[in-house]
Amino acid sequence: MSSSAPVVVNGSFISPLTERFGDVRVGKGVFVTANTTLRADPGHHVQLGDRTNVQDNVSVLALTGEPGARTAATGARTSLAHQAEVVNSRIGKFTFIGFRARIVNATLADGVFVGHGAIVDGVKVPKDRFVGVGQVVTTQAQADALPKKTEGDADFQRDVLEVNREFAEEYAHLYEKSGYTAVTGISRSPRTSFNPGKRPTIGAGAVIQPSARIEGDVRLGANAKVGRRTSIRADEGSPISVGANAEIEDRVTFHALKGTSVSIGANLDTDDNVVFHGPLRVGDRLTIADDAILFRATVGNDVTIEHGAIIAGPATGLTLRDGLRVPAGTVLTSQAQVDALK
Repeated sequence: MSSSAPVVVNGSFISPLTERFGDVRVGKGVFVTANTTLRADPGHHVQLGDRTNVQDNVSVLALTGEPGARTAATGARTSLAHQAEVVNSRIGKFTFIGFRARIVNATLADGVFVGHGAIVDGVKVPKDRFVGVGQVVTTQAQADALPKKTEGDADFQRDVLEVNREFAEEYAHLYEKSGYTAVTGISRSPRTSFNPGKRPTIGAGAVIQPSARIEGDVRLGANAKVGRRTSIRADEGSPISVGANAEIEDRVTFHALKGTSVSIGANLDTDDNVVFHGPLRVGDRLTIADDAILFRATVGNDVTIEHGAIIAGPATGLTLRDGLRVPAGTVLTSQAQVDALK
């Protein structure tokens, strides 16, 4: 990324911790947060439509050697949630791509809603369709059979867009007023209509890698270790608290919906590429492996979540009992599924 790459341009905010390469085109009112990658190989381009938001550790890639489009592009009013990946694909207007979802060599029509951890590869998804949490869509017959999203899904999309519209404005103001250090490293979050903009509290003996991003009302316990490109972002829901002796590896994301929070007890042990999202309450000694998602849940003590598991509760949340082990690749979206685990 060039050192002269703009941070605030065209009513948009692009975190200085974003990696940009090649022909990257950004519309108006776009919000791109920390440790995201926007990469266009020679002869290709990346395009973000007006009022698109691109959240922590997202990758938008237009690569050579792929059979899809020479473009990775979103239409206006699209949300790319934490750790999503879009590769050589065209995304329509008013779409939502969930946490750790992958869209590869695909075309999504306007209004599509893709659930967390889903994979859409090599197909065209019709307008306003819904891809479920953890669902894999790799044939056109599967894509054509997808159900329509609900009005509740559309309301959720609108809420996400409104929050990120305010972020684009307020992060730009914060940068213009206070400069680079105000939007990188460890800092207060911007003041918004839903967040007062507090500073983090870091416990004694914590070791935090320079590429990590910690902001807002984060309460990090003593002796924590925070890895590269990890984001603990209490700029929307807050506080985000993590107890003593946490071992947090690389590219881990902590965030919370407006009006919610994240609370995690002592001795957290994560691998890489994990998403923690509030509303979320976790007890002591959680062990969670690579590529897992934990969202809308109350989790007991001594729980183990294995590689690639997805826990994404309904609005009422899920409860994981003490000592539970969630096997690798498991998708849990209902309490009945949780209770069926031995």
